[in-house]
Amino acid sequence: MEDYSITRVTPEYYGYKDRKIVKWLEMMLSDHTESLKKEKHKVTEIEPKEEMKIEEISEVLHRAYVMGLPVAIQANTIRNGSYYKDVQCKLADYGGGKIHLYVIDGRKTSCAIEEIRNVEFMDVLDWYGKRV
Repeated sequence: MEDYSITRVTPEYYGYKDRKIVKWLEMMLSDHTESLKKEKHKVTEIEPKEEMKIEEISEVLHRAYVMGLPVAIQANTIRNGSYYKDVQCKLADYGGGKIHLYVIDGRKTSCAIEEIRNVEFMDVLDWYGKRV
């Protein structure tokens, strides 16, 4: 009868250094997921910008359209006591009482000029994500 021996190979055998992380990974993952959910639902107070006249808004939008510059638009709408975040966009077209926009995340949308509270030019580097 041949004598067999069992050799147990552990991760340490291949150079793995246990940093006591693996056994805590599941608890950390669930805690991290929970905190991310809380952060997502946390309401941030967005301050209202100066309300512009329709003529001022039209002038800024026309210049942005002609020069192809990105703008940040704050809607004149309040939700849960706070204004919406600025919509970062470029003007695609206008007509029929609507302004058609290319949003920075790739979506297309439209709005009426009366729905805009404030509009300001964005830095072109922010639009193209070239900030360091």
